[in-house]
Amino acid sequence: MLSSERLKGIDTFVQAAETGSFTAAAERLNLTNSAVSKSVARLEQRLGQRLFARTTRRLALTEAGAAFYAICVRVMAELSEAEAVLAAQETEPVGRLKVNVPVAFGHMQVMPIILSLTERYPGLRPDVSFTDRFVDVIDEGVDVAIRISAGNVWPDTLGRSYLGSERLIFCAAPGFIEKNGLPTSAQDLARFDSVLYGKADGSTIP
Repeated sequence: MLSSERLKGIDTFVQAAETGSFTAAAERLNLTNSAVSKSVARLEQRLGQRLFARTTRRLALTEAGAAFYAICVRVMAELSEAEAVLAAQETEPVGRLKVNVPVAFGHMQVMPIILSLTERYPGLRPDVSFTDRFVDVIDEGVDVAIRISAGNVWPDTLGRSYLGSERLIFCAAPGFIEKNGLPTSAQDLARFDSVLYGKADGSTIP
């Protein structure tokens, strides 16, 4: 567990690194010059590394200080983003949304809706994957999944909504009909060479 003690001095260090001066950092933080200097000194002592090379004119980051500064800036940015996400959730959806959709249906029908959604809610970051296989939404961390199935493939513990029905039609190239004849029923298709498409529920489509 990260103790609060280890977070002390981080903001002071970052301000000193960015301004190149304890005095300027103190003005930004509304602290005394002495308080900033002591805070950085305690941080250096805790880390066992010199973070600044001090001169009479300006502070300069040491190699260890520069590496630590890069990490601190990233962490502080992530904390700011987390705070913004929590604040924005009061008014609109924000953050990452992991979506899994069938390949063809996803490209043709779902993506336009998702693109429209991101225009409406700029803080939303969709992570869309395309696959026709069955997806375990819990194990794979999926927030929203869309599936085309002849029956219910989801456990009762998951929320779900019925979106509509699909209609299957048979199409053939004129050359195929000329060569093989025109089928008049679904049973006629069995006499033709075919490629079967396997669905998630175990059924197949010619």
